[in-house]
Amino acid sequence: MRCAPLVLGVWLVAATSAIAQEPEPDPESAAESAFAPAATPDPGSMLPGGPVKPLVLGYCDKCHGLAWIERSGGSLDGWTSRLYRMNRAGAMVPVEQIAVIAEYLAQALPERPRPPEPPKKRSGPSFSSSLEESP
Repeated sequence: MRCAPLVLGVWLVAATSAIAQEPEPDPESAAESAFAPAATPDPGSMLPGGPVKPLVLGYCDKCHGLAWIERSGGSLDGWTSRLYRMNRAGAMVPVEQIAVIAEYLAQALPERPRPPEPPKKRSGPSFSSSLEESP
């Protein structure tokens, strides 16, 4: 027990000396960084404002980032289905809020067109087979 005050004293001296050695921030660089654009956008910045946005920020951000939602799109039925599926997976969105949130998300992040299908492979003889058949 006699060592405890000694250890505490050594720790306090080390901690205060480490704090004292930290350089003070340069006022000019601090002012520049205050006006510099943020490295990452504000979570939910792609979502329009309104009374439902805080519900989306509160419920959806608990399980996955808002960037995941912002990259999504869907119809009213699609968003409704997703929200029920999320609840089955453990989300805690109140059932009475699902329709309101789904409507907001369907308007804010509508269904996106599907990308075009890749071109199909040509059928018929290939170029290499026509070379082999030549005399």
